Amino acid sequence: MAPVTRASLVALAAAFVCFGVLAPGTAQALNGRGYLELDAGYKTGDFGTSTTSTLFSLVPTLGYVTPRYNVSATAPLLSLALKTSGSSETETGLGDVILRAGALLLRETSGGSSISCAAAVKLPTADDAKGLGTGQTDYGVFAGLHQKLLGLKLSVTGGYIFTGEPPGFSYKDIPLAGIGVSKVFGLTNVFASLEGRGATVSGAEDPLEASLGAFHLFNRDYALTGNVTFGLNNGGPAFGATIGVVRWL
Repeated sequence: MAPVTRASLVALAAAFVCFGVLAPGTAQALNGRGYLELDAGYKTGDFGTSTTSTLFSLVPTLGYVTPRYNVSATAPLLSLALKTSGSSETETGLGDVILRAGALLLRETSGGSSISCAAAVKLPTADDAKGLGTGQTDYGVFAGLHQKLLGLKLSVTGGYIFTGEPPGFSYKDIPLAGIGVSKVFGLTNVFASLEGRGATVSGAEDPLEASLGAFHLFNRDYALTGNVTFGLNNGGPAFGATIGVVRWL
């Protein structure tokens, strides 16, 4: 088994967190519908090392959402480019499949409060010899507290990812926490968040990232989503961006 790069580990952890915590935004207003989402992503940075890692991803997601619960399955296609002084290499292939389920523990009260939870599992479908995964199954549990205030929705989230232990390597479990704010303008939901999480390997700096994004519902059948991410320390990416289309079924 070849060592997995810090960059690919962080990228996979970020994807796991995203799909483990976030529901499809405004989509929850649509009662009991399936959806197919296709996202194209880009993320780059040196993650505190001498190697610049650039990850391109094409991520199809099949899911079902109601006002009370949601489930989804994701199977990303990844291309990871590694560049150091004097050398470069690129690996391409299937990423780790992610299965997730989320639910509202407490429906929104008259005061605007609600509580959500989610669980996710990352299956080792990626080729760990290429550095696209760890070759192990990971599990995650997540929770969020949400409060409406002055036309905004404030969220505080937290969770924990239990990472698998491949022979010869030691990957740390990942605690995570975040805060976010969103506001709805007609059929568009705009959001911003700040997220910190534990590093997956010893000696790496715990990633801290800021994100800005939007979810726009064109009509009953189509939506557009996108976000940009900025690393706030050496543990996070220099920059990342994702854009996607949602087709309601």
